[in-house]
Amino acid sequence: MKLALIFLCSLSLFAKQPHPVAKVDTWFKEEKERTEGRFFKLASLATVSSDGRPHARMIEITNFNQSKGALFFTHEKTEKVNHLSYNPHASLNIYLPRTHRQLCIDGIVNQIPRQEAEKAWNRMPRFMKFTFIASNKGELLESQTVVENRRKELEKEYPKEVPCPPEFRGYRLAPDQIIFFEVHHRSFPTKEIATLEQNEWICTAVEP
Repeated sequence: MKLALIFLCSLSLFAKQPHPVAKVDTWFKEEKERTEGRFFKLASLATVSSDGRPHARMIEITNFNQSKGALFFTHEKTEKVNHLSYNPHASLNIYLPRTHRQLCIDGIVNQIPRQEAEKAWNRMPRFMKFTFIASNKGELLESQTVVENRRKELEKEYPKEVPCPPEFRGYRLAPDQIIFFEVHHRSFPTKEIATLEQNEWICTAVEP
């Protein structure tokens, strides 16, 4: 019996830890279970301009998987696209309020193939497509009525299929570092840093 217990303890000590990206997915699922209504993977995306000025904005992560990382979509004329053309390094910060957790995900951002972006466009709700193509991104707004009228005209022009515009782009952030931070009731928070080194993840617990 003692030998069996020692063997089981040894297995638990040397058991393979979950892949950090898989752990991210687990945290998302546990947050979703405690969220009322629809759950959105919202994150603050931080990029840096060509002159070194940082900027952050909220985005929606439409997909997150172990092999490719975080997927998001945007307009080619946005500030984030301009920044990423100079510096592909970016950082995502994700707050999960129901489970009292925070994720910091750093990595390299690359544009996805056009064909993949078009498939995502085809899955988008119709009203979102018109909102996207009706906006002259970055130009001065005369009035809200102008863009509303432009949207109505586009709805008449495309009564059925709405073609994917060339300005619609998709990007993936491939993580090379993930920080897991969790707050515990009346106890110390826990913090774990996972770093990708030579295609292997090294996970380290650090003092919060």
